[in-house]
Amino acid sequence: MMLILLFSIFLVLLFMGMPVAYAMSISACITLFFDPSLPGIIIPQKMFTAMDSFSLMAIPFFMLAGSLMEQCGITRKLVGFARSLVGHFTGGLGHATIVTGVLMAGVSGSANADTAAIASILVPALKDEGYDDGYACAMVSGCGALGPVIPPSIMMVIYSGVTSIAIGALFMAGFLPGILIGLGYMFVNYLYARRTGIPRDKFVGWKQLGKDTLHAIPALVMPFIIIGGILSGVVTATESGVLACTYSVIYGLVGRTLNWKKFKLCVDGAVSATTNSMIIIAFAGLFGALVTNYNMSKVILSVMTAFTSSPNVVLIFVSVVLFIAGMFIDSNAAMLMLVPIFAPLIGQYHFNALHFAMVCILTLDMGGMSPPVGLLMYLAANITDTPLGKVVKNIWQFIAVNYAVTILTIFIPAIVLLLPKLTGLIS
Repeated sequence: MMLILLFSIFLVLLFMGMPVAYAMSISACITLFFDPSLPGIIIPQKMFTAMDSFSLMAIPFFMLAGSLMEQCGITRKLVGFARSLVGHFTGGLGHATIVTGVLMAGVSGSANADTAAIASILVPALKDEGYDDGYACAMVSGCGALGPVIPPSIMMVIYSGVTSIAIGALFMAGFLPGILIGLGYMFVNYLYARRTGIPRDKFVGWKQLGKDTLHAIPALVMPFIIIGGILSGVVTATESGVLACTYSVIYGLVGRTLNWKKFKLCVDGAVSATTNSMIIIAFAGLFGALVTNYNMSKVILSVMTAFTSSPNVVLIFVSVVLFIAGMFIDSNAAMLMLVPIFAPLIGQYHFNALHFAMVCILTLDMGGMSPPVGLLMYLAANITDTPLGKVVKNIWQFIAVNYAVTILTIFIPAIVLLLPKLTGLIS
């Protein structure tokens, strides 16, 4: 009965337009008011416990490092490198946009920041070359969604912070799926360019490619600092974030692209984004504690056991539920709210915990680019003054690529487990 009350209030508040974090907290508090078996003291206890993780301290540092790199003009250098590398193929500028998205994901870790940076620079250029503005914004939204998949990833940091999975293993697990998604985007873009007759550019020449590569090296080094530091055991995830911030500041000062005004802007943005994330984590911790107390996991487990004995079918079911939830709820909030409910399925069906985690992350990642609440679509559309309806019309082909890679990952666990095994992070 309490479980029904909890979810009923939550859904009513959500459809009234209340932010998901506050919908979770208010529904949890009202449910506790009508449940005499639970003391009110669990409200601050569970909120504090949810945030009490050393790994979560990495969030502000990764966000700050990404903002610093973008303010230092690194996005334009990555665009130049990507355009020199693949700009001469059919659909070259579109391919360059996708390669830039992959590279930016390895620098920032924030889908919103990547989408905003790429959209402001590349969508006008894409339109000038004959790309439909709705298609261009949809492609940029998909590229931004690579941020939570390719490390460093804020979503992976949060997942690691609330589970026992090592952040290094999650980071390594994201590389191959992220690259596969990027290649899938490039195939879609190639077909689009062929169909619409987008002209090809000439190869810029090896000299220019070498020059652009040299300019991009300082940015390309960033992921190696973060991932290499964690894998070598020299630094923790949080310490690697501090290291990335230090490197970003030095890069900006040496290149004379960072000043006090830009630095303050980056800090303000990182503080604001971190505050929003921690509010969601705290309230989701409270909501999740009540869901667990009311045995929602046992209900899910009994239903799934009666329905099927196939682990792959169960994972597909989990991915569908998470995808639908991600269409209406912030991806991080949906992860914190729903993953604990599905956690007992790991033991029941003998899933590898890292494989299960990556299926969840890959699925929830699509929420940011999916109608009706896909924030990445709104960002790209608003920045470029593109009608949202045109973006929605074109976004589905990129969502299809993401989901195809997710399904492939479900049936071929090696896609996410290979690199962690090769690096000795898992046995």
